[in-house]
Amino acid sequence: MIGVGETSIDLSQRAQKILEMAVGLCLLLDLPVFYLKTLTWSDRTGSMRGGGGRIVPSDQCLVLPSGDIILPKRMKERLLVDEWKPLIASSLIYEKKLLPKLRGKAVKLIIVPTAALTAIVGVFLALTRSFWVTIPFPVGLLVLAIPPSIVLFLGLDLFTPYEKNARLQADIEATRLVGRSFFLEVLRKIDSLGMKDVEERKTKMAEGSSSEFPSLTERVQNLLAGT
Repeated sequence: MIGVGETSIDLSQRAQKILEMAVGLCLLLDLPVFYLKTLTWSDRTGSMRGGGGRIVPSDQCLVLPSGDIILPKRMKERLLVDEWKPLIASSLIYEKKLLPKLRGKAVKLIIVPTAALTAIVGVFLALTRSFWVTIPFPVGLLVLAIPPSIVLFLGLDLFTPYEKNARLQADIEATRLVGRSFFLEVLRKIDSLGMKDVEERKTKMAEGSSSEFPSLTERVQNLLAGT
């Protein structure tokens, strides 16, 4: 934990140490060291651009394709430098090793069905043009957009479990770099903090909700099982 007298300079130095540690992990994972460029503390990916974006979970870090590491700002003073290592290692493995392998699933479950249905609806509207020209433009556009949107939503829902399983697999692979005991220690420390988003995700998972991010309980159980 950060001491009472720690300054913003100390926090900046801490961020630099975390970034250097992340670069070291890139070397161990055979990733280009220049891949990682910056480290940002933010609770949402879009806050750097003025708002919105994805929420950064308290038990995760996000590694963007641009090479930026985003750590949850709400956890800035709650974990030591070394305690970020398992989270960053898991994220690097997920983003650079496992996620690319899921692209085929994404094409099959999301892109192809959505594109096919969009084409079918477009052909249907073209063949029945004499009917649709009598309908106001916004209504016709809505008719064209709704079916593909439904298919897109269903495809994303089907793809989510694959993302979640890949994140759990990344945790397992990260233990080869940081050790299972230490990874479990970090996850349990985060769990003991009672962070609101962590508790909400545990509750939603218990109720059957779907998310690409496994709950903290699932992450711990996954490491204990070691599969």
